[in-house]
Amino acid sequence: MASVFPLHIGQPDAFSGQWGARLVVALVAGLLLAASYALEPLSWAAWLVPAPLLVAAARDRRWRWITSIIASTAVMANLASYYIELNGVSGTAIILLLRIASLTLALRTAEAAARGLPLALAMLVLPMTFAALEQVTMIVSPHGAAGSLAYSQMTMPGLVQVAALGGVPAVVFLILLPGSLAGLWMTRDRTSAQRLAAIAVMAALMLAVGLFSIGRMRTTANTVATTLIATNQFSGIPRAWEPVWRVYGPAVRSAATRGGLVVLPEKIALLDRKATEAAAQQVSAAARATGATIVLGLEVRDDSFHNRALVSAPDGSLSWYDKQRVVPGFEARDVPGTTPLRTTVAATALGIAICKDMHIPSIGREYAGNVRAMAVPAWDFGRDGWMGARMTAMRAVENGYAIARSSRDGLLGVYDDSGRVRGERLTLGGVTIVRAQMPVGRGQTLYGRVGDVFGWTCVIGVLFTLVATARDGRGRFGLRFPGSRRAVAGDGEPSVEAQTL
Repeated sequence: MASVFPLHIGQPDAFSGQWGARLVVALVAGLLLAASYALEPLSWAAWLVPAPLLVAAARDRRWRWITSIIASTAVMANLASYYIELNGVSGTAIILLLRIASLTLALRTAEAAARGLPLALAMLVLPMTFAALEQVTMIVSPHGAAGSLAYSQMTMPGLVQVAALGGVPAVVFLILLPGSLAGLWMTRDRTSAQRLAAIAVMAALMLAVGLFSIGRMRTTANTVATTLIATNQFSGIPRAWEPVWRVYGPAVRSAATRGGLVVLPEKIALLDRKATEAAAQQVSAAARATGATIVLGLEVRDDSFHNRALVSAPDGSLSWYDKQRVVPGFEARDVPGTTPLRTTVAATALGIAICKDMHIPSIGREYAGNVRAMAVPAWDFGRDGWMGARMTAMRAVENGYAIARSSRDGLLGVYDDSGRVRGERLTLGGVTIVRAQMPVGRGQTLYGRVGDVFGWTCVIGVLFTLVATARDGRGRFGLRFPGSRRAVAGDGEPSVEAQTL
């Protein structure tokens, strides 16, 4: 069966004859990828991305690089000012180069798969490579899983439940699979049997995912009365406690529910040790008066700086948590913590984290199986408020707990353990309050138990592909598979059909 988009790059004049069409398709891929990686992404765009990527880069190593450069530049152009604000010009340039190299690698492994594997296996390789790159990135990057393609699906909770099995790499694998099949379908000649087998594998996988998601999105009957309070009226980090508490104190006393949870933002004041102790006593008094558990963020200065969350129980007792993952550059003076904090609210096990902690899957997993809800003071950068909230909600899906997140310059939100919004509002200049009944999470997930097994399996799969396709020097699989085709026309060789075993 002939391909829909036949390319014959091995022909001497084919490159000059097809560059315009390839360029258009590469630009389409870039626009879709930019929409997928936006701070408020379009969920459908990520599903379409693989097809134009594979079409634009098909059978020509030069166009792998050209397509990667175009698509990566489109992504970075869309986020340029934001990345420069966070990472500087040089850091942003490095990120661009890494994106280009990563995308080229993904297209290279996909090309190798198209040459040497049956379609039902070949379609898995591009999603596997993206998932592997996500896994490596969240381990080596100081930003963890921030910026993952998986967050593009947070408006569609039914599509992200696989994060409970394999984290963000599993979500990325799932959403890229249909487009990978479409791209290979359009650019490679395949037998009807291979196409039917690929469709059958795809249908079985999507059915399994659908059934798993339906089962997992049932919520528990137990809830915690939750109140989130935030304001943007203070510039930077106030260095006096009394003006801050004159705003927050009355709001806490009027909005708190006895036996419930109240969460305020991160770094609502910068205080020395003596002022911190005085502030903690006022918060303790408010907790006793309202009968609520109060969680808020302070930056504390003693011999060094610490980004801390103060937790006051209804009996007035106090505990502290130190933020474990500080923001590079912006929080260079803060000494990171190393220990999770667990407490209780309304007889429910409660964990404490601060803002960027919830961008790091490994920190999120420290609470998996041990808590049923999380309180997260936060402080966003304004325009990334939606993304900051959704990254945090993904940790809820991965680990089986609900999350209450209160942010300055962002969103106040309550999310259940399937990532669904239970209450959410944009923080405004005045006092913004969100009240919600937060469903208690159901606890341990497979991802919470086994961690990044799926992600590292994808890494091993990519390494195997690179080794297996390097054996003959032409990027072909050194192994042969029943029913596979070996189409090597893209590297200046005539197309030959592989013998079956």
